[in-house]
Amino acid sequence: MSSFRKMKLREAIPVAEKLFESFGVKSMIASIGNEWINVVTVIHLTRRKVDDLNNEYRFLEERLGKIDYDNFKIILQARPIQEFHTVVTELQNGYLKIGDIQTKLFAKDPQRIVDQTIGDAGCILRLGEYAEYNCYSVTLSMDYSPDKLLSDFQIFASSLGLRDFDELARSWLGLDSFQYSTNIYIIIPIYATVGEIQYQGGNEIKVTLKTDQRLFDNSHVWLTRSGQGDRAPILERRKYELASCDKVPQDGFIYTTLRHRFSAIGLDDKLSVSLLHSELDLLSRKEAFVPRFPSETSESFSKAFALFDAGKKMEEHLLNPKEAEDLVAAFSWLLEMIDIASLQLGRDETVREDVASKGSADIIACYRESNAILAIDCTIGVPDEPKIDKIKNTAEYISRKIGLPVKAVIVTSQKSIITKELGQKHSVKIIDNTDLEKMIGFYKKGHTYPARQVILCD
Repeated sequence: MSSFRKMKLREAIPVAEKLFESFGVKSMIASIGNEWINVVTVIHLTRRKVDDLNNEYRFLEERLGKIDYDNFKIILQARPIQEFHTVVTELQNGYLKIGDIQTKLFAKDPQRIVDQTIGDAGCILRLGEYAEYNCYSVTLSMDYSPDKLLSDFQIFASSLGLRDFDELARSWLGLDSFQYSTNIYIIIPIYATVGEIQYQGGNEIKVTLKTDQRLFDNSHVWLTRSGQGDRAPILERRKYELASCDKVPQDGFIYTTLRHRFSAIGLDDKLSVSLLHSELDLLSRKEAFVPRFPSETSESFSKAFALFDAGKKMEEHLLNPKEAEDLVAAFSWLLEMIDIASLQLGRDETVREDVASKGSADIIACYRESNAILAIDCTIGVPDEPKIDKIKNTAEYISRKIGLPVKAVIVTSQKSIITKELGQKHSVKIIDNTDLEKMIGFYKKGHTYPARQVILCD
C-alpha cells in the first residue's frame, strides 16, 4: 500500500490525471525592467470543469476588482488536467507561463520539484472547496517572503486600498498570509470525507461518508472502539468495503451510509472511523466520543410527520407550490426533518434597527453541529438581482449584529442555472428545483447528511 502523502510528485502526476478534471492557477507577478517575476503562485488540482472554474474566477474579479497594472498583476486561469505535466516541466526549468507572460521563479532548486514528497497543506484557508476535505501540497521555497518582495518592488497594500498584504493573500489567492518564503504552492485535495458519526442508541452507530466516484471502488472503512485516552488499547475493530454499504450516487460523488453494532459502547469510549483507499492509503478520519455525538431526527418522528397532510404534501409544495407561503412552510419542514433548526418568520419577517428596516427573510435556520446560521428567502418565481441583493444585505446585517457569519440563501421552485451563477456572483446560495429534488431524494432514503450538504456547502 502506497500512501499518497508519501509519494513523490513525479509518482503522483499519473494518479492526478485519473482523479482530477482540471487545475486552477492563481499567480501574483511583478515586473522589474523588462522581466516578470513570479512572486507567488497557487496551483490547485480540482474535480471541477475548466469552464466552471473560470466562471468562479470571473465572479471573484467582478466582486473584488481585477488587479492588472503595468508592473503588478494577479492572473487567475483554469486549465485541463492533461496540461499539468507541462506546468511541472516549466517549474523544473525555473519559469512558469501565466497566460501570455513568461514569469521567472524565485524558487531555490526548482528542478528538484518532481522529487519532492507530498506533504500536508499549510497556509491554505479552509474555505469553499478546501473546507470539507483533506488537502496535500508540494511547495517551492525562496529566500524572501512575498510581502518582502512586494515591498522591495515598491508595491504597497495601501496603494491598492487594502489594510495589508494578508488581505490580498486571503481574498485573491486563498492563502492565509504572504509571510512564508514560498514561491509555488501545488495543492492536492482528496475528495473523500467521513461526514458524521451518529449514535443510534444501544450499541449501534451510523456513519455517513462522501467519496468521489473515482475513489469509491477501491475504498474501505475501518471502525474501531477504544477506551479513554490516546494510549488506551483498541477494544473492537471491524472492516467494511464501501461497495457493500447503502449508497446513493449524486453529482459525481457516492454518499454511503454504514450502520454497525458494537458489542458494547461505554460513555468514555472513543470511536474512530478511517476511510482508506487501496492505492492511496488514508483518505479521511474522524473520531468521536459517545457524549458528543450529534443527535439525529428519529425515524418515529419522520413516520409521525408523514401521517399528516403536511408530510404527504411537502414534496408537492416544494416542487410545484401554488403560493409562496406553501414553499416557505414546506422548506421549513424539510429543514427540520434533516436536523437543521428552522423558524418561519411569517408576517414579522422584517429586520429592524429602531424603526428603520434593514432587510427581511422568510426563514431563519441553524445547523447547531457547526453553528451555521442561514437567512432564507423563498420565491415561486425566478429571483432577480434586487431580490438576491436584498437577502445578501439582510444576512450581512445579521452577521454584523451577532458577530458570526450568516449564509444568505434563496429557495426557488423554478429550475434556474443562470440565476445560480448570479447568486454566486453576490455570494448568495441559490437552491432551485433541481436542488430541492436532490434534498427530497436524500431525505426519503434517510440520508440526512448529504441532504444538508446541498444547502450548507458553497
